[in-house]
Amino acid sequence: MPQLEISSYLTQIFWVITTFIIFWMIMDYVLIPKISETIEARKRKYDDFIMKAEEINKKALGTLERYETTLAAAKLKASEQIKANEDALRKIIEEREDEINQQLKTKIAEHEERLRADKAATLSKIEELSEIAAATIIKQLDLKTITESDIQQVAQQKE
Repeated sequence: MPQLEISSYLTQIFWVITTFIIFWMIMDYVLIPKISETIEARKRKYDDFIMKAEEINKKALGTLERYETTLAAAKLKASEQIKANEDALRKIIEEREDEINQQLKTKIAEHEERLRADKAATLSKIEELSEIAAATIIKQLDLKTITESDIQQVAQQKE
């Protein structure tokens, strides 16, 4: 085996060291810088993406904050407007109720007065008719001792 021959040790060591140095220089000056550049480029891209994401996140948080502020203001304004509308409606309803109650009281008073007048007229008519009926009954029964003045006296005593 030629590897074990002592006379070739020196040349083998030389070529191993030379090959190692050549491979090391290729790695150090060619491959490692390209790999480093690629890693560095990826890191820069990653950092750029992170910075853009942070900017977008800040904008989104700002927008969300403005939205929440606007929403809160709108809710407050809406509740104030609802309260104002409720108060206005309540006032209108109260005014309308008072108006209607006044109209009802007036109509009730008018109808009560009309009923009193109708009742008085009806009662006087009933009295007249009862006197006429009593006189007719007395005439038909042929009671000559009772006169119309007696009937009127009895009617006045009942009152």
